[in-house]
Amino acid sequence: MRLVAYRSSDAPLLTGYRLPDELLGVRPADWSDAAEPHRISEPRERRDERLYVVRDIAYVRYTEIDWASGQARLEIGPRAGKGRDDPDAREHGEREGDLLGALVDAAVTHGRRVLNLRRLHGWVTPAARPPLAPLRAAGFAWEAVVPRGCWYAGAEVEREIWGLVAHG
Repeated sequence: MRLVAYRSSDAPLLTGYRLPDELLGVRPADWSDAAEPHRISEPRERRDERLYVVRDIAYVRYTEIDWASGQARLEIGPRAGKGRDDPDAREHGEREGDLLGALVDAAVTHGRRVLNLRRLHGWVTPAARPPLAPLRAAGFAWEAVVPRGCWYAGAEVEREIWGLVAHG
């Protein structure tokens, strides 16, 4: 799986049923179809942000990049429908966990090798029940809890910060 530069034809990947700014922005288990899909903005001319895509599968965004300390916040947004019930995924023999694991690995590898980042971190909202196995397998670990960190399912819920530090 390879990350490539964002093009305007990739715009549909930027909209989906996911929480804003999530490290692994999969559709929450109890997300209502009546809810508005979240849309991230197209890339701007900002030194502290990079947007990449895995063609027709996901976007990967590095934000709040601190080039001096070599760290950034990471967001991964799989295409809506890419998962257990997606006919394309079944046809290609992909299971949701395999696909998410490959996305996280590609994002970490790109961040370390291409962007030369030592530390990646991101938001996880436990109330949305995201899959944590792909994050753990890539080396991410829980770091902190932010009480009332976001609004989800009609209430303020906590958010967690998960991160990894690359040694060597």
